[in-house]
This record gives sequence, structure tokens and C-alpha cells, in this order.
Amino acid sequence: MKINVKIDQAALRREIQAGVDRVAREQTRDLDRLRQQYTGHPVAEIKPALQRLFARYDGKVTDPELSEWAQLISDGTRIEMKPGRIR
Repeated sequence: MKINVKIDQAALRREIQAGVDRVAREQTRDLDRLRQQYTGHPVAEIKPALQRLFARYDGKVTDPELSEWAQLISDGTRIEMKPGRIR
């Protein structure tokens, strides 16, 4: 038995892009919460919270990157996730 399936590639890309955009907004929102909670706190205190955030999104981060992001949060700098475009 042979089944032919036609996929609307443009519609599929739009759906995937919408999902990527949603995750970026959620991550930015979560980073905003960390910034509000931890501005002015030591990097060593922020790193575990930031690591938990990355783990929740199944993300991997190196210690130098973790330290850099924690310093930005400590300084009160807003970190915004910007999604790439699906082609």
C-alpha cells in the first residue's frame, strides 16, 4: 500500500517559526525575572539560578558563558533572546 502525503512547506515553516518565537519570548521573560530578582547580587549566587534556567530549556552552557550572563544579570542588563529565521 502506497500513501502519498503532501506537505505545505510554507505552512510548516510558519508553524516552526511560531514555536521558535514563543520559546524565545519565554526565555526572555524568564531572564527578565532573574534580572529583577538578582540585580546587584554576586555572580556566584546568580550562576546556579541561571544554570537551572538553561537546564529547564535543555540548554547547555559553558562556565565562562554562565559567568558572563550572570555578570550581566548582576549589572541589571536586560538579556533578550532573538530567534533566528527558519528558511
